[in-house]
Amino acid sequence: MPERQDIILGAGLTGLTAALTLQEAGETDWILLEKEARPGGHARSVEIDGYVFDYGPHILFTGDEQMEALIRSVLGDNLRSQERQAFIYHAAHGVYTRFPFQAHLFGLPVDVVRACLVGLVEAVEGRARGEFRPTNYEEWMRGIFGDAIADRLMVPYARKLWTIEPARMDFSWIDQRVPTPDVARILTGALTDEVDQVGATAHFWYPWHGGIEALPRGLAERVEDVQLGREVERIDVRARAVVLADGERIAYDRLLLTLPLNKLPDWIPELPHEVGEACEQLQYQGIFNVNLGVDRPHLSDLHWVYFYEDGFPFHRLSFPANFSPHNVPEGKSSVATEIAYSRYRPLDQEAATEQTIAALRSAGILEAEDRVDVVHAQAIEPAYVIYDLDHARSVETIVSWLASRDIHAAGRFGRWEYFNMDHAMKSGQTAARALIGERRKKPVRR
Repeated sequence: MPERQDIILGAGLTGLTAALTLQEAGETDWILLEKEARPGGHARSVEIDGYVFDYGPHILFTGDEQMEALIRSVLGDNLRSQERQAFIYHAAHGVYTRFPFQAHLFGLPVDVVRACLVGLVEAVEGRARGEFRPTNYEEWMRGIFGDAIADRLMVPYARKLWTIEPARMDFSWIDQRVPTPDVARILTGALTDEVDQVGATAHFWYPWHGGIEALPRGLAERVEDVQLGREVERIDVRARAVVLADGERIAYDRLLLTLPLNKLPDWIPELPHEVGEACEQLQYQGIFNVNLGVDRPHLSDLHWVYFYEDGFPFHRLSFPANFSPHNVPEGKSSVATEIAYSRYRPLDQEAATEQTIAALRSAGILEAEDRVDVVHAQAIEPAYVIYDLDHARSVETIVSWLASRDIHAAGRFGRWEYFNMDHAMKSGQTAARALIGERRKKPVRR
């Protein structure tokens, strides 16, 4: 019987960082398998006629010193640091306000600002009385920011992005993803626009060249053996082997899984009933990107804009040329839009593309005389994990069973968590260190 080794499935940021961690620790009994022709997972970019579009807009930021050091080491001089220019479009009032909404009320009509501040004070008073006991995401938003802020933007935007009612969502994922400025900061942001930005993305990085794929490409160049075009067909848990689509069977000692948990029933037919049921209960949404290359040198000074109102199919759009001028040909511009869809809100992709172009013109982002050079559409599925009220229980059931079979789950879809890129990398590093610790405590199975 061939010798067993550790197998990493998936060469996205998680798998690549895990492999690099093992390699740098001197480990040799492992392989990294990726079904695609190039590494990167969701952190990929495509170039069309000189226009660079990411596989869904990405930016880099982190509060983890080790991940920052790794990112800077990999990208070196190919790393651009910039201050966020993110806004929210209010079509009803014909104005833009800075992101996040709750910290930048300045510029909205006085009656709207007043209602938001009154609601905020009521929420603060409610928390002081011990009334803040949220059981879902909508209750959390109302309890933190008040009904007016929730009703005017946060609840409508949540519905648009997550495709389900926020009352059906947990709020454990929020962390730094929903900025929660204090009351003084909110009041200041209602009175003036001259305030510092808040949130983890206030300053971010992006590659000068190569789009976001420059990061996984740089990581892959450091990993000695990334095996591409190696698609998993089945995982034989009892025999501890991975069966590939080409028929090859590879024995493993431990498995590091960075692939989506909801696909496990396809790969492991003998899953226990409760584990298979938990996989079926996992919720996610897809993102349909409509990317346009435009024959005009400058569309906007902004990085991205949020849209929460009806009439706009997309919930966010970005201007790739402002992330890096090398994302567009000279004298051109581009815009990348994101449209959320799911089993709860199916999407007609052809109609969505036409609606997107029309909505960009109605918002004044595209002018009547603008010529669109490139229309590129792509669907990303899964894109974001939906934290429904059963999320924690379902994930724990699956991950615990996998761990009992020496299968370590890591990454956004391996852990079924809302991981940013640095979180995904950290997850791979942590999982690899766990493998190293286990290997050094016990002999490898042969």
